[in-house]
Amino acid sequence: METATLHSEAHSSLVPIAAAVAAIFGASALLLLWRKKQPKALPKADREELDAAVKSGTFTVSQLAHFDGRELPVYLGVCGKIVDCSSSENIKAGEGYGKLWAGRDATYALATLSLVPDDANKFDFELSDFTPDQHKALAGWYKHFTTKYPVVGRLKEYDGWDFSSVEEEAVSQTPFGAPAGPAGGPAKAPEKKEASAGIQLSAGDRVIVTECEGRPDLNGATGVLTGFVKEKNCFSVTFNEDDVGLVKPTNLMKSLT
Repeated sequence: METATLHSEAHSSLVPIAAAVAAIFGASALLLLWRKKQPKALPKADREELDAAVKSGTFTVSQLAHFDGRELPVYLGVCGKIVDCSSSENIKAGEGYGKLWAGRDATYALATLSLVPDDANKFDFELSDFTPDQHKALAGWYKHFTTKYPVVGRLKEYDGWDFSSVEEEAVSQTPFGAPAGPAGGPAKAPEKKEASAGIQLSAGDRVIVTECEGRPDLNGATGVLTGFVKEKNCFSVTFNEDDVGLVKPTNLMKSLT
């Protein structure tokens, strides 16, 4: 955790420096700084393509794939925009959400609250396919990512798409992790159980309910995990002071915040 904190602080300290350089030397100087961070093993043709993408702020899916946190920063796509999630403690290269979405577009997965790897970089859908709850969920995630992390560009595959309905609904949404969340505190820590996609859950974790047929009213809701009921093979989740639900591990995903 100390290493991650130091990395985050180091990353934050570079922001004002980069801004000063940009003001004095312009975009070309920033591009030169970025080039020095590129992995030496990257072929020259790919380096030139990525140079052009960084300079223009327009990325293709194949270019975005290089930004998976292994050699370059962690970029993630949502609703046509690309955000730099390098400072996130929950999106790391090759693990957890990073394994699912780092260097990929997560729009469809965020709307459907899906942890299926194939639902990243999925473009064969329309916004009208989403239910009102899914549209609201996407708006919430859109606001979360675009307010918490720097927007560094756009994804070319979404040229011609209209995300104005998502942006409009996002105005009324509270970014995840903000104070206006449901109440509930951790109980006695249960034995850790595996949720979908191998994600570990334990008491006190903030979780999101997805695809719950028994309580469809909870789908998209965020709550606090308070225990594990072994006889039911379900987690006990508190959504507010008087609403506690039993939810199967496969119907839960860990909140990013």
